[in-house]
This record gives sequence, structure tokens and C-alpha cells, in this order.
Amino acid sequence: MSVSSIVSQLHRDGFYVVDGVIPETDVAHVREDVVAAQVRCNAASEAARAATRAKGHRVGADGVGSLRQVINETQVFAPYVASRKLMKVVDALFGPHARVSCTDCVINYPGNERGYWHSDWPYNATNASHIPTPYPDALMHLSSIWMLTDFNDQNGGTFIVPGSHRADNNPSAGLMEDIDRDAPYPTEIQVKGSAGSVLIYDSRMWHSVAPNLSDEARVALIIRYAPWWLNLNPSHIGKPEHEMMVVETGGKNYESQPLKRDVFESLPEEVKPLYRHWVES
Repeated sequence: MSVSSIVSQLHRDGFYVVDGVIPETDVAHVREDVVAAQVRCNAASEAARAATRAKGHRVGADGVGSLRQVINETQVFAPYVASRKLMKVVDALFGPHARVSCTDCVINYPGNERGYWHSDWPYNATNASHIPTPYPDALMHLSSIWMLTDFNDQNGGTFIVPGSHRADNNPSAGLMEDIDRDAPYPTEIQVKGSAGSVLIYDSRMWHSVAPNLSDEARVALIIRYAPWWLNLNPSHIGKPEHEMMVVETGGKNYESQPLKRDVFESLPEEVKPLYRHWVES
């Protein structure tokens, strides 16, 4: 499909699945390294989630493992982050100088619970920093879910609501009186695709974690792309906006550690511009 057709579908439906971003011959190796990194860092990750929950905030879903800024632990997927299959779309949406705003991994282990309906930062209203409603009808942030295993209706292919990106609100904060953020939605579908494919979607789109009914883990990367003008500082630990909006208020936020300097220097040259805003001092 042409770039213009993909952009049109993003505007119309809110999502598109790009096939074969990670070659079939490489995806198993990428998956193994990402899982190893998450397992290695699991204790610290769970401690951070527990501390957030202790403040009364809702975080994730039981049975789902995650690791923020996974690229600090493994760079095995780095050569694909600036894949032309994706960057042609990013450039068409945002022009030059786009930046990566999130590089995480998520693992839906067998038996995980269903998550709540939400939109990604900066629209998730449970976060200390979020765009107030009503939202302008504009695509300002592009999320992506990288399928490191096949996604299907048994192993927890993500639930989405096509067209919900055009709404001026979302159910994340539980304030939409006619919508139960924890219940199935009449027009929901599950994303399906083969390992190596990437779901790209308008960050406003409603989505939720799906239960993994299989006996194997469902593994994914979460990578988001932002235009140069979107202020990412509230999500960057150590930035003044993060201190003011999150730390000082005791709030919850999407947040990540800075990229390690040696990790940045090791990245492919075409990937470095996507991360140079995020490197530790």
C-alpha cells in the first residue's frame, strides 16, 4: 500500500498493520533478547510499579510484564526503529525531525487479565501530564506495537476500537458515564498479525490489554514517534516539567529513564536522530 493510502487509513480508521518490518529470519533472535532483558530487570520494574500502585494509581494489568526504555538493556531491535517502511509514514505525518518518545517492551503472560480502555500519552487522563479534553481532531503522536510473536485472538492480540481516535475524549479516567472502561466495547476488534509486523495507530485510539488464553507468552515492543514540536519533557525523568508535574504532585505519568550515553553512541547512524533528545548528560 502506498504511503498516502496508509496515511488516509490512519486518518479514517486510526490504525494500520505494517507487515515484515523485522525480517522473519531475525524476529526470533530479537524476541529472545527482549524477553531476557525484561526478565533480567523484572525486580526493579515491578518495584517501580508497586510504588506507583501504593500511591493509589492504576498501573497496567496483572500478568503483564514490562520494561521501560528497554533499548538501554538490549539494542538488538535498533536497526529496525528507523525502518523506511515506518519512517516514510512518520515523515508524511510529521515532516522532518520526528523523535522517538517511548521504547518499552510488554509481555502478556498466559492468564493475564484484561486491561482498561485508554489512549496513550499524552491523552491518557490517568497521567499527571495529559492534554485536556476536548481534544483537537489532529494526529499529534503515533504509537506502534511491534509483534515479536504472532498476534491472534488466543494469545492476547491488543483490543482496539476502530474510529475512536476521532472522539474528543477517552474512557481512561472513568469519567465517560456511558462507558465502562473495564468492559468489552461493542465495536472492539483484536489486532492480528505475524511476528515481525508492526501495528501503527493514532495515539488517541482507544485500546486495551487482551487476555492471553494460550500457554505461551505474547511479546511486543512499544515504540512511539512524536513530531519535534510535541513537548516530551513531562515523561523524561530528570526534566523540570517532570519534577513539577509528576514528582511534586505525587502523580502517575508515562516516564522513562534517559538513554545511556554509550548506548546512544552504539546506535546505527540513521537511528541516532530519533534519540538524541533523550541522552543522559
